[in-house]
Amino acid sequence: MWHRALVSVVLLLAATTIKAQRQPDLGRRPDPRPNRIEVRFALGEQTLVCKRFSVIARYEGRVVLSGKFAHGFDIPSAAQNLPRKDAVDIEIACGKNRWHFSQVGERAFLWGYWWVGTDYPPFQTEFSGPRFKDAAWIHYLLVDPSGDSGFDVFKYCPEKLKNVKPGPCYD
Repeated sequence: MWHRALVSVVLLLAATTIKAQRQPDLGRRPDPRPNRIEVRFALGEQTLVCKRFSVIARYEGRVVLSGKFAHGFDIPSAAQNLPRKDAVDIEIACGKNRWHFSQVGERAFLWGYWWVGTDYPPFQTEFSGPRFKDAAWIHYLLVDPSGDSGFDVFKYCPEKLKNVKPGPCYD
């Protein structure tokens, strides 16, 4: 009897863990060619397909990159010599979905991938932990350079402020 109860508990814990560790299929492919950034999108655990997306990147008010792209873009020469400061402002749009990230490091323009999306509770494993415990949603930009270590940029909406306008949950 206790054996059957133990098996039930283990199966319940495994199912809960698998559900909490869900991840969208962002379509990882071989590394993009040098001097290029491929961009992939997700909403929750669903891959978001964009036929065309737009990016505007600014450094100290000066436009570094602006355009509409099918799946990636060549790294602009204006981004290749940015100072080592977390001072790039990036706006990304895919259909009606919009993301805005401030104080992004210049290393975002190393060739590789950008994973852009919005996640909702229960969050993917990389967003678990006390920082996002009470978040209603997380907007993320995961910078994944091909030959270097990456970094993550987040904007999140605290659950208690999700209906407060203006506030951190609204751009």
